[in-house]
Amino acid sequence: MPELAVEFFAFANVNNTIRLRDSKLLVRVSDLLEGAPEPVLRAIAHILIAKVYRKSIVQMHAIRYRRYISSHEISHKANLVRQIRGRKQIESPRGRVYDLEKIFEDLNQRFFYGLIARPLLT
Repeated sequence: MPELAVEFFAFANVNNTIRLRDSKLLVRVSDLLEGAPEPVLRAIAHILIAKVYRKSIVQMHAIRYRRYISSHEISHKANLVRQIRGRKQIESPRGRVYDLEKIFEDLNQRFFYGLIARPLLT
């Protein structure tokens, strides 16, 4: 039996990972699942261990896990977390070294005779 290290991790979504490194199982479970009922956590454990050892997943565990993460409460929580953690903040096309607007205008004039509309960067 390999040594086991399990932690709740702040992913941008409901992600769970498992890796076998140097005969040690490293498990990261989304922190959104920290208050999950024991049967759901057991289902996650079954799914992750089956993945790492390339075994088939018992359907009951897959259904229990999917039903829990697709519940209104978890879906709502995941959407909020995704908005907070998962979005990149793009402030301006002007960086420390390059101004993307100037580069776009130059390329647009040289190769497309100014016919391409400037894209809106969000």
